[in-house]
Amino acid sequence: MAGPKSVVDEHGKHGTTAAAAAEPVAKRDTGHETRGNSEELELRLGQVEAKLKQEQAARAEAERELGRLHDETVRLKASLDNVSRELESLSYSISHDLRAPVRHMIGFSNALQEDFGDKLEPTALSYLDCIVRAGRKMENLVEALLGLSRIGRQEMTLLNLDLTQMATSHAATLKEADPARKAEFKIQEHLHAHGDAVLMRAVLEQLLGNAWKFTVRKDPAIIEVGSKEEGGERVFFVRDNGVGFDMRFADRLFSPFQRMHREEDFPGLGVGLATVQRIVHRHGGRVWVEAQPDVGASFYFTITT
Repeated sequence: MAGPKSVVDEHGKHGTTAAAAAEPVAKRDTGHETRGNSEELELRLGQVEAKLKQEQAARAEAERELGRLHDETVRLKASLDNVSRELESLSYSISHDLRAPVRHMIGFSNALQEDFGDKLEPTALSYLDCIVRAGRKMENLVEALLGLSRIGRQEMTLLNLDLTQMATSHAATLKEADPARKAEFKIQEHLHAHGDAVLMRAVLEQLLGNAWKFTVRKDPAIIEVGSKEEGGERVFFVRDNGVGFDMRFADRLFSPFQRMHREEDFPGLGVGLATVQRIVHRHGGRVWVEAQPDVGASFYFTITT
């Protein structure tokens, strides 16, 4: 190993240069710096590895939790479907079992009127007439409830449907029933959907029938059927300029036998919109409404089958 470099000064004496003397120190410093950098790198790598392990553990735990939630969701859905089927079966059974006694009540009341009407006091006849009318209303409610329960039990045949044609056909039927009314139907062309023809026709007939009924005091009545893109999905709508209603009560609108107006003003059983909702739900869609008193109502629905 070579030593420090020797030099001769101006007096002829030997010595070493400053650079030569500092060279071993510089080499020692470089060695210390290299070891320091290596240790720091190892420390950082260790920290990164520890953080990576923590993230992997957290991800694994999140995946386990996600799997647990998925299993729980499947279990709850199966339970809900089972309860729904049981309720539909119960509703169907009760409605079916009620038909016979209601018909007997109406039948015997009519027989009493026909056979002994001339022997009854006017007050008694009035009471009997109330019994018959109440019995007929109950009969209609039972039939409506049976129809509602059948929707959940009915097999669906999915086809490509022309909703424009369905709406146009029913609009013509409504106008033929009351040709004196001033009403305008605006039905968009090329309204297509994939669903069950019988059920989807029922949806349009219910919504158009409601629009026709609640625009009876408008001159002219305007009823629109169309669709629009919203949030990446096709939204169908039936809109009218009728009496509308207060949106504070909209949450109960799709429940069976719920009404927004007096029966004396607008006759009906109050099951039409419940029927619409059930059909739309069977098609994987949703239904909602926007309305304003004396301005009108717009019913929206989606179909995802």
